Amino acid sequence: MPLKKNVFILTLFLFLGGYVLTIAQTRVSGQVIDEQGEPVPFANVLFKNTHIGTACDENGKFSLYSQKNYTTLEVSSVGFTTREIKLKGNDNTRMKIVLIMGEELAPVVIVEKPKKNLSKKENPAYPILQKIWANKHRNTLTQAKSYQYKRYETVELGLNNLDSVFLKRALQSEYQEVRNILSEKKYKQYFSMPMYLKEEVSQVYGDNEHNLQRTDVEAERTQGVVQTGFGLERFTRNFREFDVYDNSFYLLDKSFVSPLSEYGYGVYAYVLNDSIEKDNRKLYSIYFFPKQDQDLLFKGNFTVDSKTYAITSIQMYTIKEASLNFVRDLSIEKEFQWVNDTLVLPKKDYYEGDFTILTKSDEEKGMYVKKSIVYSDYLLNVPKEESFYLASVEKIKSNQFAQPETYWERLSGGDSLMTKTQNLIRRVGNNRRIKGISDALNIITSGYIPIGQYVQFGSLWESFTNNDVERNRFRFGFRSFVSNDDRFRTYLYGAYGTLDKKFKYGISAKYLFFHKPRIMIGGLYQDDYLQLGSILQRDDAQLDLRNASNFLFARGENYYLTRNKRIQGVADIGLFKSNLHITLSGTYQQMKSADPAHFSIGYHASEGGIFDKYSDANASLALTYTPKRNVYGYGVEQFYGKNIFSTFRLKYTQGFSGIRNSQFDYSRLEGMIHYPQPLWGIGILHTVVEAGKVFGEVPLPLLTPTPANQTYATSRREFNRTFQLLDYYDFVTDAYINVYAEHHFNGFLLNRLPLIKKTKWRSLLLARVAYGTLREENRGVSASNIYYNAPEKLYWEYGFGIENIGIGNFRPIRVDFIWRSSFNDLNGVSNPYFGIRFGIKPEF
Repeated sequence: MPLKKNVFILTLFLFLGGYVLTIAQTRVSGQVIDEQGEPVPFANVLFKNTHIGTACDENGKFSLYSQKNYTTLEVSSVGFTTREIKLKGNDNTRMKIVLIMGEELAPVVIVEKPKKNLSKKENPAYPILQKIWANKHRNTLTQAKSYQYKRYETVELGLNNLDSVFLKRALQSEYQEVRNILSEKKYKQYFSMPMYLKEEVSQVYGDNEHNLQRTDVEAERTQGVVQTGFGLERFTRNFREFDVYDNSFYLLDKSFVSPLSEYGYGVYAYVLNDSIEKDNRKLYSIYFFPKQDQDLLFKGNFTVDSKTYAITSIQMYTIKEASLNFVRDLSIEKEFQWVNDTLVLPKKDYYEGDFTILTKSDEEKGMYVKKSIVYSDYLLNVPKEESFYLASVEKIKSNQFAQPETYWERLSGGDSLMTKTQNLIRRVGNNRRIKGISDALNIITSGYIPIGQYVQFGSLWESFTNNDVERNRFRFGFRSFVSNDDRFRTYLYGAYGTLDKKFKYGISAKYLFFHKPRIMIGGLYQDDYLQLGSILQRDDAQLDLRNASNFLFARGENYYLTRNKRIQGVADIGLFKSNLHITLSGTYQQMKSADPAHFSIGYHASEGGIFDKYSDANASLALTYTPKRNVYGYGVEQFYGKNIFSTFRLKYTQGFSGIRNSQFDYSRLEGMIHYPQPLWGIGILHTVVEAGKVFGEVPLPLLTPTPANQTYATSRREFNRTFQLLDYYDFVTDAYINVYAEHHFNGFLLNRLPLIKKTKWRSLLLARVAYGTLREENRGVSASNIYYNAPEKLYWEYGFGIENIGIGNFRPIRVDFIWRSSFNDLNGVSNPYFGIRFGIKPEF
């Protein structure tokens, strides 16, 4: 009897518990429309007095769910009066919610989108823009002596436009259950599937009087099948925060002109729509449109306060005609809040990108990235000690900012949409086919294939090349890899040439010794052929094992390779968020010609005789400063987001004789500046200046040849610091200064030509100049078959290029047309005066 009673009580308890769970929930769905019955796209729908909400789709439709009970729904959209809807019960579906336009005040001039460009005097929006520009410095955090606020960021990445056929193949037995969860992410007959989610909560502190800022991460968690994907992690970081008042901002590796730019009137068409009343404030609503559809601009609208001329909200999105590769749609929304009667500060930022490979078609499968940032708890003019801002907490391990589940539940307030996204990511995370998509993306972006849990094979992009000494060169390699944040990394490769029939190899290793300050130690040993005339200045901290002498297609002959046996040790110290690096390096190398029959590096020794192989020992100290560079990752190898930053480098090298038969005492001083600059909405100018001088008598491999490139391709490096119409060793110097400049118009010019603009090509201009000298003592000690020739008269290369060549959404090809100045060519066949060079670099 007691057993039956217990079973009855347990059954009753489970029944009541299930009943309570059933009633303790709220589900709403429907459509938001205006008074004419037209959909209100992207309206905000949330449960009153909570952060639990969603945004309508393009057709004004929404779906919202919570495990808690709510009785009131709040619906709002810019330009409309906010409505509160009393809910009838817990299940409200097929709702029709009508929003009414905000109360109109005394009429201002209302204009339609002009069919022709209006002058500044004709356009009533222009005086408002002038007031925005004049007051923009008063509407930022710089008005406070100090500040602090809370920042909550979420990043979601996934696949979209998935049909039922794809889902059935991918999910198989789990299809029906997962499909039911995905139903709320359905648009038309297609589904979106989240694969990765990252959340981060931080406290931001600032002192404007001393220009100091400190960010302390409070909590962080990631979920999903691609959370270790270096390429995808960098992909999400293309959505960088920016100040809406800036003249331009960097997004998706491109410079966009802001609709609030002081020179925006030249590229945007502005329309003053109306004025509305909201929170007892009069707001102007202004719409903006690109004058040229293919320019890197936005379409959208913003509202501005009529007294302070502060922006209170802005929505902007690209149009399909915009010259952006891999982008189907890109939208940005920013909402601001009144902190006091005169100051408006950010409340919420929302970024969403929809990406495809081949076309912008709405039916093509793609990938999406959503990034949301919520700002709250502002506290102004309560300064802290200066030492507080200088002492920041840096991340040094993956779980450093982990928080219990109860923390995240309190933060989300039971947000059912976030919970469902998390559950869905966990469900598909172990699916073999879905994980295969992630693995394929990682292989493409890194060039390495996983072999087990700790080793990867690669790099695939260097497996087969050729040169005149080796003919066909086959290369295979491995690297240790557990995650992007490994404290230890080692690389190993071997190579074999079919003509010389010799085996070459190299190995490197590096270890993150300390996290703060960041101290990396490493070393390498390499026995291989090197092309010493292809680059002037190297970053020793990279421990680079790549071989610049190898390529698939080249012009002319090149036997000017050096067989190097090199041992190198490096210690690198990273300061100021890894934007200042102090690098100490020591190198010992033995050098000889890779093909003595064609190339001699002979040297007249002071004690008599000619040496054709010799040893060198040197040590160097380098300072590299990269202000505002976006650095992330806390392993031995850090990564860099796509943003505009300058680079300054100064390096001193001292050679020593007498160390394991090293023969040369010399000094080398080198410097480099890379300064990228957006120019008035017409693109971005990259300028690089390199200069250096060698002190002492040294042989050919220790001099500074003007860097050449005998391939038909533009440089694979981030910026082309070579001369395309020179052969290796055409110029040899011991003091030099080289300048490289490229201006990328991002379509600004070609978008204005009636027929050409349909191609979506982008133009660029380039110019490179070399100047150098060579002292007589270094000429006199040479016993090489290379004639020393210094560019004491300026050597020029100049031309133009067309980039963004391709089909549909895939346009990776660049073609350069280059001319050169004349010079006295003393080594072999005369170089061409004109050349066409090609490059393949997929980019937005």
